[in-house]
Amino acid sequence: MRRFAPLLLIAAVAALLLVESRHVNLAAIQHALAGVAPLWLAVLGLGGLFAIAVMSSYDVLAARFVALDRQPLESLRLGMLANGINNIASLSGITGSGLRVLLLTRDGAATASAVRYAALVASASPLGLSALAWITLIVRPAILAATPVPEWLVLVALGVIALYLPAYFILATTSLLRFGPLQAIERIRPLEALAFITASVIDWAIAGALLWGCLAVLGAGVSPAAVIAAFALAATLGMLSFLPGGLGVFDVTLVGLLASHAVSANTAVAALVLYRVAYYLVPLIVALALGANELRASRLADTLRTHPAIQIIAWPVGRAVDLGIRVIAWLTAASGVVLLAGAAFPNLLAHTRLLRAWLPLPAVEASHMASVAIGLTLVFAARGLSLRLNRALWLALGLLVAGAVFGLLRGLDWGTSLMLAAVAGVLWLNRASFDRRGSLARQLGEWQWIAALAAALGVYFIIGEAFYPAHGASVFHFNFGAHGPRFLRGLMIALISVIVLMVWSWPRWPRPELERPSRADLDALAAWLESHGSNGYSHLMLLGDKTLRYSANEQAMIGFAAIRNRLIALGDPVGDTEARRTAIADFRRFAEDRHCTPLFYQVGPDYLSDYLDHGFVLFKLGEIGRVDLVNFSMKGKINEDKRGAINRGNRMGLDFELREPPFDAALMSELRAVSDDWLGEKPAEKAFSLGRFDADYLQRAPVALVRDADGTLIAFASILPSYGHREEYSIDLMRHRESAPGGTMDFLFVRLMQEAQTLGYHWFNLGMAPLAGVGDTPWANTAEQLARLAFEHGNRFYNYKGLRAFKEKWHPVWQSMYLAYPPEARLSTLQLDIAALIAGGYRRIIGH
Repeated sequence: MRRFAPLLLIAAVAALLLVESRHVNLAAIQHALAGVAPLWLAVLGLGGLFAIAVMSSYDVLAARFVALDRQPLESLRLGMLANGINNIASLSGITGSGLRVLLLTRDGAATASAVRYAALVASASPLGLSALAWITLIVRPAILAATPVPEWLVLVALGVIALYLPAYFILATTSLLRFGPLQAIERIRPLEALAFITASVIDWAIAGALLWGCLAVLGAGVSPAAVIAAFALAATLGMLSFLPGGLGVFDVTLVGLLASHAVSANTAVAALVLYRVAYYLVPLIVALALGANELRASRLADTLRTHPAIQIIAWPVGRAVDLGIRVIAWLTAASGVVLLAGAAFPNLLAHTRLLRAWLPLPAVEASHMASVAIGLTLVFAARGLSLRLNRALWLALGLLVAGAVFGLLRGLDWGTSLMLAAVAGVLWLNRASFDRRGSLARQLGEWQWIAALAAALGVYFIIGEAFYPAHGASVFHFNFGAHGPRFLRGLMIALISVIVLMVWSWPRWPRPELERPSRADLDALAAWLESHGSNGYSHLMLLGDKTLRYSANEQAMIGFAAIRNRLIALGDPVGDTEARRTAIADFRRFAEDRHCTPLFYQVGPDYLSDYLDHGFVLFKLGEIGRVDLVNFSMKGKINEDKRGAINRGNRMGLDFELREPPFDAALMSELRAVSDDWLGEKPAEKAFSLGRFDADYLQRAPVALVRDADGTLIAFASILPSYGHREEYSIDLMRHRESAPGGTMDFLFVRLMQEAQTLGYHWFNLGMAPLAGVGDTPWANTAEQLARLAFEHGNRFYNYKGLRAFKEKWHPVWQSMYLAYPPEARLSTLQLDIAALIAGGYRRIIGH
């Protein structure tokens, strides 16, 4: 239910907006906004900045009360940065708190001090609204009946906010009401609490006054007291909705309340547009400009999670590291939508006259079509910006500048052009943050961005339909005043732009540029493994089909391969213990810098906590069987299968030999013959996590041979040796002739176990039993429960149970193996990609 609650709330808000939109006329709103003098627009913008600056006085007070070594201007700057972003992305102040903790700790403040600072600011913010709620309940209770939501719900909401002020004062200044987590709230002096209350009341009063100013410049004759009362009620409901900026809830409530004061819906909506720009957009742009360097590499203190008084901000702190980047991406997408909306509106008559006098008609028409195409492409580029792609940066910069120019040429839309230029400036100031290489191509395969493009196109269509209902004018009718045909041409350009973007991007699966190791690199790797140790998959790196990535100090190594935009590491990192942990983080950064998904395939239990610490989630792939060679024996009833395998082999005259490389040409020819016979009609050699028949590769490890009584080679197995220690012995390539008698491979297995024990190895690895032990508890996640169904009922497609039973007869110790992957990746797609990588391509999956 918690997952669907936000969707239900958004749906309810959308329904209210739909109902209220019936009373709104877009042409009247456009006319009202166009009539505001530029001077008043500048005054409102400065008023928004002043309101945010007053809000930042909390930071000045908090720095003083916490005794942080910060100048007032530094605190004011931090406050404007956090508040400007918090207004847009807020969860009622939570995001701003996360930013404050990140930036203060990065600058050297103690974690406890930074948390207390953020807690003081966050707790002080609603105080002014609480005071306004008291005033509204006492002075203007009749306003409750004018809201579009039930009166009892409004009364409850106002009551909750009103009680906040006395509760805050009691908790902050006394020992009363302190129980549970509230005991962790640090006390402040009554004068300090009064200072915060005063600052908050002034802050909220100025915000309400700014809204009154937006109404006043539109000619609405409503008193400041009435506006501030309506503002207090709308802000209360908006805050409790937990939607960013109270979007929708605040607006619908305010339109309904102002209607009771004879303010038309058109005027109220126009005032809200001015208010949103002045109080939200202008401070956001200034905040992003101020934080060009602040919002890049902030660190999260681990002790934050243990502070009980501020548990609620743990999520935004974890998410806020790249928040500035995401906000810039949202702002860029919004710029595209604004450009589209501006192109859909008809030009004002005065602007049309100026265009007719100064510009040729083809320039105006071309600018309109270019504006539509640029607007949609900006929405597309915003996704690349959220991924910090360098290509997206330069694409967006070019589009924003071009859009600003075409906005002027299209219809002297200086407001839109000014916004696009400001966003371009913010993007330029933050250009150092967009340092990742990667392709923009694949993102249109993601439904979210198809939906975003569809929504942007819908904005253009809805506005156009509102202004230009069905008419008989030809789409090829060109005239300065022919806005309807111009809209239809723009709609055609929009559809063509979407199709072009999708055709260009959908079939292109970006692959990073990776170097395959040379023979010299593989020789160096073998020497490195001897000195640094190995795991069960290290020898497979010598296949040469993986990229080798060493840590900066060359104390750890990861071997990985690429398919589509996946970078798939095989096994855990190899090398020094501490260096392995660093290598996990380094590999994730390496992949994400290239717009790729990092995966670790078949990782063991030793480093699971490190994968979790670095943001991976785990899926159990199955279990590997390991025979304990220290206690390995051929005696007793429990080992009769082993004795039987040896006895049957001896009766058939089978001969076992373990040969060390190098191998002569005659033996290689014999091995090739057995391998070709075994492959038969099989599609092809496997790869990545399985060995293949490669002469150079086979020359790097021992090979176990089984010959029949005539001396003919009928089976062989190449070995996966351990390097630098004798921990684990395993079979790599294992093949036999179709004519080999039954029991040949059992004979080979037991003889290899005996040899490995003689050589002093601890474990003999029987390999993976896929899906064994997966989802066998009632608490397993959905994916693992589905895997369990495949294990139980999918044996007609793959012999899951038979493979497990074959390995079980050697009495192994079972060890779980996992796939570590980012939580945002789709597991089913990842499994398909891994299967294709092992099979040698997607077609071979089907062929198998």
